[in-house]
This record gives sequence, structure tokens and C-alpha cells, in this order.
Amino acid sequence: MTSDHEGTMLRGLPGDNPLGFFAALGALAAVSAQGGDYRMHWTDGPIPHPVLTPAVDPEIVARAALDLAAEWLDGPALSEELDPKLKLKAPAIREYLGHGREAGPSGVLGACLLAEGSLDNGGNAKPTDLYFTAGNQKFISVARANLDDTTADEIVDDIMRPWEYTGDCKSLMWDTVDDRDHALSAWDPTDSSNNKKLTNAGAEALAILGLSYFPCFASAEGTLTQGCSGSWKRGSFVWPLWTDPASRWSVRSLLAHVAEPEGENRRRRHWYQGWGVSRVLKSQIRRSDQGGYGTFGPPRVVWQRD
Repeated sequence: MTSDHEGTMLRGLPGDNPLGFFAALGALAAVSAQGGDYRMHWTDGPIPHPVLTPAVDPEIVARAALDLAAEWLDGPALSEELDPKLKLKAPAIREYLGHGREAGPSGVLGACLLAEGSLDNGGNAKPTDLYFTAGNQKFISVARANLDDTTADEIVDDIMRPWEYTGDCKSLMWDTVDDRDHALSAWDPTDSSNNKKLTNAGAEALAILGLSYFPCFASAEGTLTQGCSGSWKRGSFVWPLWTDPASRWSVRSLLAHVAEPEGENRRRRHWYQGWGVSRVLKSQIRRSDQGGYGTFGPPRVVWQRD
């Protein structure tokens, strides 16, 4: 166990990678769901890592994550009865979100996947900008399999050690290494025989829990996802790192106020200083022309504390 300010550093989760960031939020969600007053902040080094306070055994984090995953698997947001691609018509979206509200914590993910009144040109639900699956990769099926099959040992490994990419579970494509450019690969990135995609099951499962921090909303321009901007094909994701320990509720509030500090938002620079934010990062959201698979491009720092 690594301690930092009497907390536990999850040194396997890099905050400059969206997957690591989502997984850290998932860890905070999991331990907080157990009723403890847990807080999280980030180290301020070249590779930032999350720190949970008070200190907690990694195995407790893992068991809490599996308990929360079990609740979600029994809840309406990831129901086996759903269209696995979430292509719901307007009445079904309303019913889906209604069941989520009635279910309480086990249904919170629903409002982070779909927004009532937000439809594509075919009259089906337009999902969150963080929906990167397409083709044979079905979001609900992938999410359920990851939450159901991941073990406590895999979670402990992924939160406490550098990722080894030894797993073969399906991925929701939130790791920056998923952005595999044809020009830099000896094999076609979609050729699973010669270029098999390996994953980190523990990080993937925690990241699904972390998605619950990013609600989406309907607008005239389509679905708006917290932290995301731009169009479906040419979008971006912005996320903060902070050095003051924050509860899950404070983290939710912070995420709702973070955007790239440019143009009229330059005043945010002063806000970030006061909120304990150390840096703000941004990754492009890339989507393939064929199939529409999404990936995150390499992160870059768009604001950093002096």
C-alpha cells in the first residue's frame, strides 16, 4: 500500500489517461457507496495518480466495486432486456429513464447513457458522447460482461500496478492506447488475428462505474454530455485533476463546472486556482468513418496551475 497524506495512492491509475481517470472515479463511487466518508485527490507529479483518504486497503476497494457492480447488474440501466445497442425509440427512452429514477442508486447510470428527447435521424436514442462501441461491439453487452466477469484480484492489480495488458475482455475503448493509427501499425488495427487487442479488466470495470459521474442532456444540437464538446465526429473530452481531497459530491460539482479555459471562459483560470485544480487535460474524440467506433486521442494539458 502506498500512502500520501494519510491516504492510499492508487498508483496503477494514470490520471492523464481517460480510462485511468474514469476508473479512479469508479473507485471513489464504490467505496463511497459503502457509507464511508471517502475523499479523493491527485498527486501533482508528471504522471498523476489518485489518492483515497482515509487510507483503505485495495482489497476493500475491489470488494466494494464488485458489490456496486452487482447492484447495477440487477438494476434497470444495464438490463439484459434492453436493446444492447441502446437504440430505443422516444417512448422507450422515457420508460427507461423512469425506471432508473425509481431504482435509485442502481439506476443512476441510465441518465449518463441517454437523454429524453435526444434522437438521431432514424428516431432512435442518440447516446452519450462517451459511447464508443459500434458494429459487433454492443455497449450493454460489453458493460455487463465486464462488470460480471471481472475479479477482485484483477481490480487490485489494475489499481496498484502499471497495466500489463494481459486481459482479453471486451473494451469500451476509453484507453488512449485504443487509438491505434494504421500508419503506425504493422497490422490492420481491426485484424484481431494478427493484432489482438488486450485489455485491463479491472480498470475497464471500474471505469464503467466512473461513467456515472457524467450525465447527458438533450439539446437542439443533439445529446450534450458533461465534459464533452464539439460534434459527434469531431468532439473532445476535458477533465480536471485536483490536489485538495474532495468527496464524491464535491467531485460531481467540480466536473459540472470544468471546461477548457479559452475565449470567454478565461475567468475559469481564476476559479480553478481557488478550487484546488492542478491541471486540466483534453483529448480529442475520434470516430472511424466505417462503423463509427470511437477512441480518445493523446491527452494534452490545456491549463496548469502556476
